[in-house]
Amino acid sequence: MKKYVIGAVLTLALLSTFPSDPATAQQDKTISDGDIEVLAFENMFYPPLAWTARIEGTVTVRVKLDNRGRVTDASVISGHEQFTASCLENVKKWLFRPNASNTAVVVYNFRIIPGRCNSASSMFVLQGKNLATVLACPLNPNPSSAQ
Repeated sequence: MKKYVIGAVLTLALLSTFPSDPATAQQDKTISDGDIEVLAFENMFYPPLAWTARIEGTVTVRVKLDNRGRVTDASVISGHEQFTASCLENVKKWLFRPNASNTAVVVYNFRIIPGRCNSASSMFVLQGKNLATVLACPLNPNPSSAQ
């Protein structure tokens, strides 16, 4: 009886290490930077609530692509909740070069830069293959001092 229980436990442990769903298995695969090429992207602005609260952070998004490189689905791997909805909405407008895994990863970096700026707008920069940086100026508590 003891051998049977040990065998059953080992079998269950072995089966649990292999995903039963092929989609899950593909989702867990490492995506090489060499497989990611952005052909077109949409600018985005610093989310107003995060900007007002002076929140900075990063969000990592995994996208599923169709055979033409269009985003069919996107999910957040990690990130600050103040930014995740904006990132998902933004990345769904991007176009990638199709790749064998039909997936890509984009990292969004939100930073409020120190100093003074002439406007309250933000700047979007795509760096490298998949690092999207969104910069904003700090809130100016006294608008007359900016002049």
